[in-house]
Amino acid sequence: MEEQDNERHGVVRKKLRVGRLIAFLVIFLSALVGCFFLGQWLYALCSPPKIPVVAADDDMVFDETLNKRLNILILGVDDGDNEYKDAPKRTDVMLLASFDPVKNDVALLSLPRDTRVKIPGNQGLDKINHAYAYGGVPLAKKTVANLLQVPIHYYVLLNWQGFKDVIDKIGGIDYYVESDMDYEDPYADLKIHIEHGYQHLDGEKAGEYVRFRHDELGDIGRVQRQQRFLKALASEIFSVGNVVKVPSLINSVQKYIETDMDFLTMAKAANSFKVFGGDKVKSQMLYGDFQTIDGISYWVTTPEKTEKTLNELNIPYKKIKK
Repeated sequence: MEEQDNERHGVVRKKLRVGRLIAFLVIFLSALVGCFFLGQWLYALCSPPKIPVVAADDDMVFDETLNKRLNILILGVDDGDNEYKDAPKRTDVMLLASFDPVKNDVALLSLPRDTRVKIPGNQGLDKINHAYAYGGVPLAKKTVANLLQVPIHYYVLLNWQGFKDVIDKIGGIDYYVESDMDYEDPYADLKIHIEHGYQHLDGEKAGEYVRFRHDELGDIGRVQRQQRFLKALASEIFSVGNVVKVPSLINSVQKYIETDMDFLTMAKAANSFKVFGGDKVKSQMLYGDFQTIDGISYWVTTPEKTEKTLNELNIPYKKIKK
C-alpha cells in the first residue's frame, strides 16, 4: 500500500510539471517588457553592480568573441513540488537566453532537466537540475558554463505561479489549436478540454494547452506547442494595445522573479525580444538521447551534439573537449 502511495505521489509530481518552460519564459518576457520602458530612467538612479562573468576558465572571461553576446541563465523553480518545504529545490527549467544587443538577435537554448553532466565539487555524473539543489545559483551557472563552454553573464530565477495571471492581464490570446485535446488526471487535479480550431485562451486554458502531452508525439509535441505559443504570446505582449498594461504586468511578475541583471541590461534584452517571432529569433533544445543508466533515466548529450546545437543557434563557444 505504501509503495502504491509513493508511486501515486510520484505520478502527481510529474503531472504537476505543467509546461514550466513556457510559464517561466512568459514571466521573464513580461518583466523585460516593463524594464524596456522604465530601464533608462531607473538606471540613472541606480549604480549597477559589477557582476562577475562565470566561465569554464579565465581565458573565456576576457575573450571578446565569446562575450559579444549576452548570455543569461534562466532557472525555473517550483516551490510546490517539494513534499517538505525545507528540502533542497531542483530546477524544473534551465534555459540559456543569448542576446546580441547590436543585431537584436535572440537565441533560446533549452537544457533538459535530466541532462547528464559533471557538477563541480561532486563525484561522478548527475542530472543537471541537481546543481541548483547542491549549490544554488552559483553552482548552476558554473555547471552550465562548463557544459556549453560559454560565459554566463547573468541569471534570472523564476517561480511559475504568475503564468495564468500574466495571460489574463493582457486579456488572453487568440490562438489556433491544432487538434482536440481531452485528458483528465484526478490525482493531479488536471482537466484538459480544448477544441480544435481558433480559440481565445485565457490563463486557465493557456495553462491546459501548454501542459498537454498525451498525443503520439508525447513530450516532443508538447515542446513544439510551447515554442509556437511563446512566439504568439510575445507578439501579443508587444502589440500596441498592451503597452498601457505594462504597469499591471510589472506588478504581476515582480514577486515571481529574482535576478542580478541591472535595469539597463534588461532594457537592452527587452529591445531584442521585440523581434520575437521573426527570423532573428532561434530556439533549440540541446541535442541528445534518452538513456537508462543504473536504472535512472537521463538525457545524454555529447561534445559533438552540444557543438551542433550551439552552431545552429549562432552562439559562440570554446571548443569542447572530447
